[in-house]
Amino acid sequence: MARYSNFDNPNNFNNLDYTSDSSEDGLHSFNDNNNNPRSYRLTRYTRPLISYVRNEWQTNPKYAILPTTNVDTSDWPRWVQVLGSIVTAPRFRRYVVVYLSILVSCWAGWKFLLLPRLEEHAAILRALDPQVKEEVGGWFGTNALPRFDDMVQLRTLEPSLLPGEVASEFDQHSGRRLIFIGDVHGCKDELERLLEETSFNPDTDHLIFTGDLINKGPDSVGVVDLARKYSASCVRGNHEDRVLSLRHNMVAANTMNDEFLDDANMHRGQYTRERQLARELSDEQADWLDTCPVVLNVGQIQDMGHVVVVHAGLVPGVELDKQDPYSVMNMLTVDLDTHVPRASRKGTKWTKFFNKHQSLLSDSLHETFENPESMLTTVIYGHDSQSSLSLKTYTKGIDTGCFKGGKLTALVVGDGGEQNLVQVRCNDHTKQ
Repeated sequence: MARYSNFDNPNNFNNLDYTSDSSEDGLHSFNDNNNNPRSYRLTRYTRPLISYVRNEWQTNPKYAILPTTNVDTSDWPRWVQVLGSIVTAPRFRRYVVVYLSILVSCWAGWKFLLLPRLEEHAAILRALDPQVKEEVGGWFGTNALPRFDDMVQLRTLEPSLLPGEVASEFDQHSGRRLIFIGDVHGCKDELERLLEETSFNPDTDHLIFTGDLINKGPDSVGVVDLARKYSASCVRGNHEDRVLSLRHNMVAANTMNDEFLDDANMHRGQYTRERQLARELSDEQADWLDTCPVVLNVGQIQDMGHVVVVHAGLVPGVELDKQDPYSVMNMLTVDLDTHVPRASRKGTKWTKFFNKHQSLLSDSLHETFENPESMLTTVIYGHDSQSSLSLKTYTKGIDTGCFKGGKLTALVVGDGGEQNLVQVRCNDHTKQ
């Protein structure tokens, strides 16, 4: 079959007189209607067109400039040639990149995620081993009782305020709720909105604050008045402790009405805001805050065991009345070798330590008692706004950074130990 292209006049295709020949150069002659000889090069393809397309690089001069290897591999062993062809193949390189990436990811996951967790778990188990106690000369808090005359170490909640074990119209506790509220820090408007969201009923509900009701926020005095109005319970936080300690010192030094020290220390920022707040508090308000214990022993609640409220944390294995007050109000981590709590974040979180201690205790109690859960302790706390909401089996952290524009959180516990979270958005008071 002859191939041809368009000529001078495409409309005269039917008038062309083709003359076929077998010349090697592919030139074919024909005469037009005026008997004028013309020629046109017609190409005859004797192989499939795909063959010409694929192999054009072998004959076309424009591909002659492509780089070629100067290495003669014809004398190489066959297996070397095969290996070389595999290594230079694009697919092989892609597979190398993929599998190398997977290998690096697995190594990084082991090195930076899994291994540290395993090491920490092993360290916690070792720290809870009674045999280690003798090696380190005794654990913190087991042989000393700190005494502070100006604060209450431990208080027990009135049992009649506790919710019932099951909801029943015949149960005198039926319908009662405990509302645990995280760090308020003087944010009264947010606290009022939170009480509305919880459908707070002062006849059946009891408020328990986890400390730091005051300081930083715009209306600390108003928060204290609201808590007193509803006969709420509370624990002493590090901010209450700082303000009350300053107030006691100012009263003792007879400087409650002398603001000169505030002005003198203004440029150094030494508790100026706390001194101001100490003067704003009335005697009744300060006395009420002084009654807030370091540790509040709530009592037994269904499915929660023995519930305790503190501001910052507890050291496991130490009696409530032997806990160090400063540590209970400030701790974030625990030194596993000595069980000494720390106010910094350098160490193991006390919540991990405490939860592991209670978990091991639960396993041992199951071997002896039918209902060991009632012998375990659940701690409800605030203070750690950086970790925000942290609800573990035996620890419930509900400080969600209200003052900094986070949320104000309430953990509502009703009959049968039913737990519900209620939260409201807060304004960012750091910008005010």
